[in-house]
Amino acid sequence: MTAADLLGFTLKELKREIEDGAIVAVWTALGERMTREELVAVAMQTWEQSVIEAALGKDAPSVLPEAIRLVELRARVPRYQRDVLRALARREGTSVDAVLTRELEGVACAYAEELVVEMPELADGLSWPETDLGADLRVARRAQASRE
Repeated sequence: MTAADLLGFTLKELKREIEDGAIVAVWTALGERMTREELVAVAMQTWEQSVIEAALGKDAPSVLPEAIRLVELRARVPRYQRDVLRALARREGTSVDAVLTRELEGVACAYAEELVVEMPELADGLSWPETDLGADLRVARRAQASRE
């Protein structure tokens, strides 16, 4: 199965994304390939995490680190903030959960340096699925790009 198949892209769409720099591919002896980390990152941008976790089913805990697995959050916010979240979700064709997750990702990235001292697991959440030293920067760039 190809990366295009796994992501639900045509080969032409995948090649265009690589050419545009939206997806990073590497050259190997077998040709151009996506790393596992890049494949996971693109999947996480393509589908809501709740969809991914549901598809993984009982395998989710063994595939997704605890730091990034979904948890229930209940909060009391002013009505206009709730309405803003709903309006953004409608506009983007997604859920309030996805909008809030994206925005909180931006907050986590913005405060990462100071918060990682208090919360070492934050580094795991921000860098997953990447393990290289530039992971936090790539996550921050993706979070910023998704807000633009």
